[in-house]
Amino acid sequence: MRLSKKKILALCMSGALILSSVPGVYMESTAANKSSVAVVKLSETNLKLVKGKQKKIKVTVKNVSKLKKVTFKSKNKKIASVTSKGVVKAVKAGSTKIEVTVRYIPKNSQKVSKKTLKCTVKVSKPEDTTDVLPDAEAQPTATPVPAVYGEAGKVSEYSKEKSNYSLSVDASDKVHDISDILYGIFIEDINFAADGGLYAEMVQNRSFEFTKLASDNEKHAWNNVGDVTANVVKDDKTGCLNVNNPNYMVIENKSDEEAGIGNKGFLDGMSIKKNAGYDFSIYAKGIDGYTGSLNVKIMNGKEVAGSGTIEKVTSDWKKYELKLDSNVTSNRNVKLQVTIPKGKIAVDMVSLFPQDTYKGRKNGLRKDLAQKLEELHPGFLRFPGGCVVEGATIETRYNWKDSIGADASGQPFEFNGTYGDVAARKQGQNIWTDEWATNDQNPSFMTYGLGFYEYFQLAEDIGAIGVPVINCGKCCMGQSNGNGPALDSAEFKQYIQDALDLVEFCRGDKTTKWGKIRIAMGHKEPFELKYIGIGNEQWGDDFFKHYEAFVDAFNDAKKTNPALYGDIELMFTAGVDDGDSGKDIYMQAYNEAAKWLKAHPDKTINDFAGAIDHHYYNEPSWFLTHTDYYDEKNYSRDTDNMTTSTYGGGMNVFLGEYAAQSNTWKAALSEAAYMTGLERNGDIVKMAAYAPLFGNLTALHWSPDLIWFNNNTVTSSVNYYVQKIFAKNAGTTLLKSDMTGATVTSKPFGGKVGVGTWNTAAKFDNVKVVSKDTGKILGKETFTKAANFSKYWEQATDGVWSVKNGKLVQSSDVTNTITYGNQGSVAYFGNGSWKNYTYTVEATKISGQEGFMIPFSVGDKNENYFWNIGGWNNTVSCLQKVSGGSKSGQLAGTVTSCTIADDVKYNIKIEVKDRNVKCYLDGLLYVDYTIPETEGSESYQVVSTDKTEDVIVKLVNVTGADKTFAVDIANAGEISDEADVDVVAGNSETDDNILGKEEIVTLKSDKVSGIKDKFNYTVPKYSVTVLRIKHNGDN
Repeated sequence: MRLSKKKILALCMSGALILSSVPGVYMESTAANKSSVAVVKLSETNLKLVKGKQKKIKVTVKNVSKLKKVTFKSKNKKIASVTSKGVVKAVKAGSTKIEVTVRYIPKNSQKVSKKTLKCTVKVSKPEDTTDVLPDAEAQPTATPVPAVYGEAGKVSEYSKEKSNYSLSVDASDKVHDISDILYGIFIEDINFAADGGLYAEMVQNRSFEFTKLASDNEKHAWNNVGDVTANVVKDDKTGCLNVNNPNYMVIENKSDEEAGIGNKGFLDGMSIKKNAGYDFSIYAKGIDGYTGSLNVKIMNGKEVAGSGTIEKVTSDWKKYELKLDSNVTSNRNVKLQVTIPKGKIAVDMVSLFPQDTYKGRKNGLRKDLAQKLEELHPGFLRFPGGCVVEGATIETRYNWKDSIGADASGQPFEFNGTYGDVAARKQGQNIWTDEWATNDQNPSFMTYGLGFYEYFQLAEDIGAIGVPVINCGKCCMGQSNGNGPALDSAEFKQYIQDALDLVEFCRGDKTTKWGKIRIAMGHKEPFELKYIGIGNEQWGDDFFKHYEAFVDAFNDAKKTNPALYGDIELMFTAGVDDGDSGKDIYMQAYNEAAKWLKAHPDKTINDFAGAIDHHYYNEPSWFLTHTDYYDEKNYSRDTDNMTTSTYGGGMNVFLGEYAAQSNTWKAALSEAAYMTGLERNGDIVKMAAYAPLFGNLTALHWSPDLIWFNNNTVTSSVNYYVQKIFAKNAGTTLLKSDMTGATVTSKPFGGKVGVGTWNTAAKFDNVKVVSKDTGKILGKETFTKAANFSKYWEQATDGVWSVKNGKLVQSSDVTNTITYGNQGSVAYFGNGSWKNYTYTVEATKISGQEGFMIPFSVGDKNENYFWNIGGWNNTVSCLQKVSGGSKSGQLAGTVTSCTIADDVKYNIKIEVKDRNVKCYLDGLLYVDYTIPETEGSESYQVVSTDKTEDVIVKLVNVTGADKTFAVDIANAGEISDEADVDVVAGNSETDDNILGKEEIVTLKSDKVSGIKDKFNYTVPKYSVTVLRIKHNGDN
């Protein structure tokens, strides 16, 4: 034990002679002279040396008048020798002691004292500083050629021996009903999906209401034509068209030539077709006595493509309309011009629509885009968001009443003797615009021309049910922390009233306030409505309280007016991610639902929520390995287990947004595989929608997207055809089916290692990889030779890499996250054949936003794992996986809080053994993760039926080889020899339908014969196939 200072002092004061228990220290004192304690000690009492190194031991004294003699002696000179001056030299590994004899005269004494002190010396072997550079990559062994038993798309005789898989179906075992609206679509005004996209209006900023966010502010998209003064009058509440649109343009022409304004349209401009008609409209009033003409032209460059004239305008606001016919087809440099002769005029709501809209409707939709939606056979249409519903701030949230025309108090706004006119709808600011911009060339605002009325009408037109989402009284959690009015405020109560009024708008008759508005807008019959989403991606206690206020209000309304509200179901939300990487937030929702049920024992879960909204965007491998996400074992049907099941349970599910993060065929196939799980669990999963719906390359907010478009062309992604084939063949009853032979065993960890960062500069040293099987050093790099980096390392992405002062330095704290968002700034080292190893590296952060990204089990930059240390703005440690070039979120079970400091050296260790990896930071275990034993399948299936009583067999082959299924259908009755076949297939996992080019992946339909109770059928490689097996006598 070590004596405390207090104990030493007490013993000294007792007058005793003290031999300190501290090695190498000697003290003596007398009661007569308490202040003259002689102290003799060694500078080192425990010395650690590497073989070949040396260090001097010194004797230090206090209250000693003279040192007479000091001698040094080693107990074992073969381990460590010592000179007469006290220099200890390490000879070989081991442990010994150095004895130091000291003769001295203490102060106030004439007597020579003697003491022997000891120093323990431990000698270790020198570390091998020789770099061990990885061997050359071994040539990969040839991949076995899979057995092929039949010709793709053909039926052959039943034989399990001549098949890859066996599929058995019991047509009499109807497991459960499947939601009849399972497959649907979700539209949000992102990527200019509404204004500039589906909404057919060709004029951008038609009411001059854009703000300073946009280039040219209120005059964005407009230009002067000729010698003219054209200025926007802002916020004129008395002279404006109406108070919801208080801005307007004043044009003054003092010249003798025609002059006015022109509009360039949205994004890549306007597009016109030869012999097509276009509806032009404008509100105008003459100023200072002007009553002359107003001339309108569609210009194709400098040529007039179509024109018309309004002969006379009045001094009061009035709507004028013209039909313009185009004499040319063009999609470049097309503009609309509005000019006058000499005079002064005010204009507002300048509009140009193609006459050939979807269903021929006024204020209609772009026909080619809407037809793409109809061809998806959707069961539902979720709208208008998404994040748009939330708003970047509570003031910029989506307001459904504004989308049909409401006054400042939220009441119906009458304009020109009617309701719902687009000229009476306030402009909104889209959450997807740049909030901090002052000169945005492509700003996102919302005209609300495509509002709730039009969305419900679209749903009806395409045979779907409308599923609206409304604001819960809180804005975006990410941008503004979910700010909103207080729970007990009158302002918040208006949000609840707005929700109740929405039901009345959809269902009410002419005697109701809001039903009357719908009828006035042209829709006498009610809109179909069952579900209403409350909030989008919200979470936390404050949101739960807001949501439950809606629940209480609707439950009260059901009692008061059951005819109107009785079967309306509200939808809760599970936040922003799945139950793996977003588990904490995700499970909060289920805990809250359980808490509510406990507090309301007389209620059912449907009284709380008709469904819970799930959103997740993951890499393809996640979808392939999670097709059982909603199986009973993971998602309980029992509310008693809703907080203990892997992914919750008890509530119906609305999968409102999902995608596999790519528009490649690999991603689409993984979505198809996942959809077999959705359909198999169609009793609990009520609706599912890919997201986002539309993408425009000119101004892209998010990708991948289901449908790509520009001003004149639309192309369906490969993912689109997966959605189409499933929805076209949606079953309504699940049939019992089992497949064998397709399960894939997980591969163990193995491959190169690496170092990297994300928006962070760092330096690395002492990279070592040691085999856990043999103890052999597989690779080692101490960066003593700068040339080794370029020779033995692969700079896989960006970063500024150099070897300086014996360290590998990545000196850039900016990562090109657009190009390398799946990898970060990384460099790889080693051999792809490495397995079962311990990887160590020293890392020091220099500057930047995060910590380190340490790759391991690296095949290449598209296939690897990495330990993200200090990710998510330097808050989290987790594993992530890159598969097929797509990056996962935080792998479940690997997430821990973590912050990396600047200028601190961290010792990182990663141990890889078979399917397990352990990750240590400065000796502390952060990650202990095992890859599941199986990782999905080669092929996936689900079998169902519908009102036709067809046996609908869906088969998804995710491999690069044709696969034969031995199909055995029992208890189906007399089966027709001929079956309908739909197929979506690709030649490669990288197949992608490119905008404006011929689609290489599409849906193809055919018929096959030879169908029996038992038959073999071969599906193409990389394909989704649906067999519709009929009964004799069916067409």
